[in-house]
Amino acid sequence: MGPGVYLKLCIRGRCRVPGEHSDLHANAADPGVYTRLHPRQFMRRRSAEDGYSLIELTVGLVIMGIIFLSIYALYRPTLVLSGGIGERLAAQQDVRLALDRLARPLHEATMAFGRIQVYSPEAGCVGAYQACIGFVTARDAGCTGPFQRVAGAPNWQATIYVWRDTSSNEMRLRCDPSTTFPATTWPPPTLESSTVIGTRMVAVSFAFEPAGSPAPTSVAVAVEEQVAGPSRSTLPATLVNRTVFVPQN
Repeated sequence: MGPGVYLKLCIRGRCRVPGEHSDLHANAADPGVYTRLHPRQFMRRRSAEDGYSLIELTVGLVIMGIIFLSIYALYRPTLVLSGGIGERLAAQQDVRLALDRLARPLHEATMAFGRIQVYSPEAGCVGAYQACIGFVTARDAGCTGPFQRVAGAPNWQATIYVWRDTSSNEMRLRCDPSTTFPATTWPPPTLESSTVIGTRMVAVSFAFEPAGSPAPTSVAVAVEEQVAGPSRSTLPATLVNRTVFVPQN
């Protein structure tokens, strides 16, 4: 304090000079306005200067969570539908490949009597077998070699058997080079080794067309495949494809 005349104020035994801080050392600096504020006022003042308070931060996180949940609820059906479409496209591709593997040999086959046979349940295509058919091929080397001809006519080399394995839901193909006439009953003598040409096949059928005609001209193939999509997908659980092949020989 500078020179001059000062009055000492005493109240109830406690004396102080106006302008002097009784709770501070003589040379201590003024602690500032925050020491004269109530603790709650102090916290509000500090929060305003330092940033968001804990309550404001919590409210912000809750609002952000609600926004994210709303976005998820909005787009979840779209994501499920997209997954179902992807599985359906995969099933379509599998069916197409299976039918492609049948297309060439059936087109190269013949509808002549005794050279093609569709086996009914009464003929033995039952139980572990479904959709059984046998037809001849003029390709050698395991039914995949060059097409053989004699004087312009097919030179039949082997018999191809196709069926659905009910235990594995697989469509299988077997080449039997030992005969050029399909067996009259199912199963044929040799079916040990075969090639899988389709999977997830829940149903397959072969039928001559026109139905009931004594001289059919084509073979209709119907394939129903399981689509392994999401459980809540609105798309059908199976995919059905029907194709008609006309043997050319």
